[in-house]
Amino acid sequence: MTTIVLGIDGANWEMIRPWLEDGELPNLQQLIESGVGGTSQSCLPPITVPNWKCYSTGKNPGKLDVFRFDTIDTETQELVFHDSNDFKSVELWDYLNDAGYTAGVINKPSTYPPRKIDGFIVAGGPDAADGEYRSIQGQYATPEHVQEFLESELDYSIHPSPILNPADNGTEEIEAALDLIENRFEAAEALLEREDPDFLHMTIFYNMVLQHYFWTDDPVLQAWKKIDTHLEQFMDEGHNIILMSDHGTDYVESVFYINVWLEENDYVTYAENIDEHLRKLGITRERALAYAKKLNVVELLARVVPESLQKIVPWEEGVKRDRVIEAVDWNETNAVASGQGPIYLTAEPGTEEYEETRRRLIAELPNVRHPETGKQFVTAVHRGEEYYDGPYADNAPDLVLEQNSEVHVSDAIGRDEWYGEEGVWKGGNMPEGIFLANGPSFREDGLTERANIVDLAPTILHSMGVDIPTDMDGEVLNIFATGTDPEERPVQSRDPIDKSDNQEETAERGVEERLESLGYLE
Repeated sequence: MTTIVLGIDGANWEMIRPWLEDGELPNLQQLIESGVGGTSQSCLPPITVPNWKCYSTGKNPGKLDVFRFDTIDTETQELVFHDSNDFKSVELWDYLNDAGYTAGVINKPSTYPPRKIDGFIVAGGPDAADGEYRSIQGQYATPEHVQEFLESELDYSIHPSPILNPADNGTEEIEAALDLIENRFEAAEALLEREDPDFLHMTIFYNMVLQHYFWTDDPVLQAWKKIDTHLEQFMDEGHNIILMSDHGTDYVESVFYINVWLEENDYVTYAENIDEHLRKLGITRERALAYAKKLNVVELLARVVPESLQKIVPWEEGVKRDRVIEAVDWNETNAVASGQGPIYLTAEPGTEEYEETRRRLIAELPNVRHPETGKQFVTAVHRGEEYYDGPYADNAPDLVLEQNSEVHVSDAIGRDEWYGEEGVWKGGNMPEGIFLANGPSFREDGLTERANIVDLAPTILHSMGVDIPTDMDGEVLNIFATGTDPEERPVQSRDPIDKSDNQEETAERGVEERLESLGYLE
């Protein structure tokens, strides 16, 4: 019996419940009725990274040393992006391998560059990309024969073409995303038969991209219907099936432009930058991409125009990500934020200036409300080293925010106001995701349970008869059917595997090559 985990990025029950009630997702409804599950709470911030890694390690980010896709380094004054080598932990498939099981991993974010396991890894987006508009070229799967099979037999690719973006989310882009979801299931079904792993994880990612742009409009329903159709094959095989998500998705009712608010309240100062001059002239990335698409030169421009030049052209929403960091006047700045709200302070930790800035922001941010609706944007502010737990908690952002429901916290600058009724996204991230277990090992109780995302790894390991490492934060969920082996067998613990003993020699070279391809090494 194979254990299959189907990860659906950004899934939550509230979003899909109307479709379940209308009979649009019959296979998922059957899994709910004959299985057990409920809500899974993600770690903060509720985004793809770190939460896919929180799932696969059973640990909070304080034990991983990665808290977001990127880190604002206030000493070097740059934005540093992370890849799979930066996480200070092995994953559940390493423990399965150690117990004699083979494992396969398909399309899970935060797996690029892929490493070798007893089985296979096919790296997933959004991190497996050479840039914002180009799919990765080169090795994205181990062993090599798996990638050769996927490309020759299934025409596999990491990202759709054309890719969804704020400028282009029309019919062609939607169809490409839907085709890629179909392709993911084809790959999972083919590799399950061809490689015969004891454990298989597969992530669907581009349903979340559709949810960002369309919320619950028809393109998202079509994505979920594709997911539902392909569930049937796994159900018919009698596997233990676990559905889960890294976080949920919520309708975006309002946007909090936190860096604009920080500027208005004298926490950050920006120097003049070419991005904002271009934006005032009406030269935006949306318009540039629209013209490039009309002339059918998007791929050509992506190849020949240096990414450093591409990034100078701002979005209509404003200047974002690393361009924000480059616009900061660091001599006149106390605090700057990433998207979804992690805040980094420039003062030396432990100094009076540092602590005073933190106290002020902790007191002020929960009182920030929409000037017209009165809606609170931020419900809580945490000191990073107190919110996270582990040897790397001191490396966390100085402050971590909990954003209110139906609120998206954007890092964009250059706007006239620090709030808005709508931004680029119609659907934003929320902490409440899903989990659902179905199969011979699990009870039939429906959606009656609550879990934390870090509970999934120890629960999977215990279900397969594997001891739980003592450094995992999660607990084994009480979801097993009476009389089954995992229900009767006591939970056993073991010493953790040291990642340094599990890292192949090529991984360090991969870090440098990856950073260079992204333009972070000159």
